[in-house]
Amino acid sequence: MNIKHRLTVRFVIQLAVSGILVLAAAGLSVQWMLQRFEEIQLSHDFASVGLEKLVESSKLGPDGFVFDPKLLDQVKANHGWLQSLDEEGRVVLSYNTPPDVPKHYDPGELLAYWNRTEPFPYELYLYIQEKDGKLFTLVYGVKNELELLLEQVKGGASRDESGQLLLPDQAAARLQSLGGYVQWLDASGNEMAAYNKPEQIPRSYTIQDLALRTIYKERYGYGIATSYNKDSKDTWIIALPNQARSNANSSSLLPPETRVMIVGVSAMLAAMLLVFIIMSLWSAHRFGAPMLHMLAWLKALSNKVYEEPADRKGRPRSRNSSGQWRRRYRMYTDVMQSLDQLAKTLHRDETLRLQTQELRETWISGITHDLKTPLSAIKGYAHLLANDGYDWSKEEVCSFSNIMLEKSTHMDTLINDLAMTYRLQSGLFPPETEEVELCSWLTHTLGQAASDPAFGEARISYHPLAEEVVVRTYTPWLSRIVTNLVANAFLHNPADTLLTVSLEWRTDHRHICIIFSDNGSGMDERTLDGLFERYYRGTNTVHASAGSGLGMAISKGLVEALGGHVTAESKLGEGTVIRVVFPAAKRTGRD
Repeated sequence: MNIKHRLTVRFVIQLAVSGILVLAAAGLSVQWMLQRFEEIQLSHDFASVGLEKLVESSKLGPDGFVFDPKLLDQVKANHGWLQSLDEEGRVVLSYNTPPDVPKHYDPGELLAYWNRTEPFPYELYLYIQEKDGKLFTLVYGVKNELELLLEQVKGGASRDESGQLLLPDQAAARLQSLGGYVQWLDASGNEMAAYNKPEQIPRSYTIQDLALRTIYKERYGYGIATSYNKDSKDTWIIALPNQARSNANSSSLLPPETRVMIVGVSAMLAAMLLVFIIMSLWSAHRFGAPMLHMLAWLKALSNKVYEEPADRKGRPRSRNSSGQWRRRYRMYTDVMQSLDQLAKTLHRDETLRLQTQELRETWISGITHDLKTPLSAIKGYAHLLANDGYDWSKEEVCSFSNIMLEKSTHMDTLINDLAMTYRLQSGLFPPETEEVELCSWLTHTLGQAASDPAFGEARISYHPLAEEVVVRTYTPWLSRIVTNLVANAFLHNPADTLLTVSLEWRTDHRHICIIFSDNGSGMDERTLDGLFERYYRGTNTVHASAGSGLGMAISKGLVEALGGHVTAESKLGEGTVIRVVFPAAKRTGRD
């Protein structure tokens, strides 16, 4: 998997994890808000909501229902009580039941209390449930403060001479403790008198006002009960604060549902922000730190520092103590390996540049010396010939001229070789190629090379193929290549060195290989690496007549210009093998 795919997978995983965490935070926040809403609803209207939940969460035991303790606490908080009745009306289980509540109900008795056809100090709610073949009745009762106060006020309220409303002592004390108020309205809905009324309560009502305040008690903060006298056409209003509002902080102006919504949404946003911060820090650590490390490495490379930046322990930052990639660097393995390869290449190139510069200076000194040596000889013999004090014979003049011609030819060879290396470096192409039968051509060319007295006799062994091999080449260049390789094998090896030249097909049978193998002294690794470099070996005066010292560099350039390539293998004391490979035009069997 390349770096593109790895980054894609990592970012997809990161986004998926972020999404899951955000959804989890949102889900938890919503669940918390729903639980709070349910608690608020239970505290506001336990009779319609809580009874059903009591039955849903209950378990049927030997003695009837076993209820959820949290819901029982809510019953107590709402100042209510519970009874579980069997089919005969007997109480089998009770909770927070006042002493004035019966322990047994006749069928008509419970119904009369429930329908309020008989006086009962509590408002009753019934829920009937069948479980395991038995029918149970759940009775929830809550003291009806509004109805009791309303009856007390109607029966004993009056006004004094100043118009102030006077209530019975028990009703007045109860209203004060509960934070409620009383209003006495005339036939038009205007207030005639009031007791303990807050300032925000209106003094006049319409039909719609009374209806809305009766239905939507949560909106106005008070539950109200009214009584209308048909004869006098006046109306009594008793109001008590809602249970939730009375228990809430009096300084809060927001409904409990709104506060829950604000807290829940704020918590959800805070959790999302925390998730994004954590994921951002993780991304910075996971993705940013390796990038900064790679940038630091590139900056170090620009300053010719080729080692990877290290930590305080001296280890590369991308590696652990065992040399393996650290986890956050594994994604960038391709980049790190490329940087490592780049550092090695730059280091090698810098070392090679310095070596080449040193070799070039040595080469320039050597070739300058080689040019000055024959030039000094030419100049000396020229002075001798130009001196009138001597009367040279014809034979002496001819000898001097031959020496001067030989030295000038050597200088010309040096200059031509130098020019050839630069031409090959700039991309030289053969003037005109032709098809040549390689086996016979090598026989002729190697025969000429073997006749050179400088190489000795019977030192070249040639093994042609049994078939004709036709190549397209430029023969002057090919001749120069063969001559240079033969000369290099004899001039830089002991006098008894033998050279074997052979031909073989490559495995694809479309390229022919000329192999030059000698049994000379061989070369060390450094000499072998610089064998075809222009500046690796300067010319010297020992073999000045045999060449320019640029033969191997020229040979490689000519081989490549002809569309081939050359390789060399050598070990000290084991000789040298040089392979020159050319594309073959065709092959045919010999007659």
